[in-house]
Amino acid sequence: MTEQPLIEVRNLTKKFKDFEAIKTPGVSLKIMPKEVLVIIGSSGSGKSTLLRCMNRLIEPTSGQVFFDGVEITDKEINIDDVRKNIGMVFQAFNLFLHLTVGENIALPLKKVLRLSEDDIEKRVKDNLRAVNLSEKEDSYPGELSGGQQQRVAIARVLAMRPKLIFFDEPTSALDPELTGEVLSVMKKLVTDFHYTLVIVTHEIPFAKEMATRVIFMDEGEIIYRGPPGDVFENPSNERLKKFLSKILEMH
Repeated sequence: MTEQPLIEVRNLTKKFKDFEAIKTPGVSLKIMPKEVLVIIGSSGSGKSTLLRCMNRLIEPTSGQVFFDGVEITDKEINIDDVRKNIGMVFQAFNLFLHLTVGENIALPLKKVLRLSEDDIEKRVKDNLRAVNLSEKEDSYPGELSGGQQQRVAIARVLAMRPKLIFFDEPTSALDPELTGEVLSVMKKLVTDFHYTLVIVTHEIPFAKEMATRVIFMDEGEIIYRGPPGDVFENPSNERLKKFLSKILEMH
């Protein structure tokens, strides 16, 4: 029996007034369980829009998204129930500054999953350990570095035990020396926990090492897709070549 995709996108488009962020005839793709899909492309190419449409943080203009075989673009669906299984880590850490690290992680476990106090406490501790921040449970976000805050954001997502995690440029707000600690936690999600990840990033060495597949977007379209070796070592597409040479210049 063939394995079912965890996410399937069919002919998805998105328009903001007159601007086509994801162009007609639309983007189609399948993401399989335990896959690490990396999406690359210039600013404004539609990468983050695609990510947000896939969990309906923004509504697609047309097309369909299926998660675990269920169409989540169906207006009848309770998207909050679906989102319990889809984690999202943003560029900005989105932590509550008035809550401690432990309270930030506990909040969705209490409000969304309605777990018992004992289960919440266990998950908070387990997931802080997973991101190497056990000693920061009683600290406030303002007392942490950017890299530590992003790791707390990852721990909060992990504590929900989702089937899939989206990362939207998770290191772009960080200084280079803090980027490494976040990427090492993300590697652990693949090697130790075998999560299905979809990552929008400019971190090319990370993408080369961890991606099972890479998509290159340009001006609202998927221009090229393939395994990391083809995309980075032997790109046959001119726009992709130009993009990669720009990224290499910046680094």
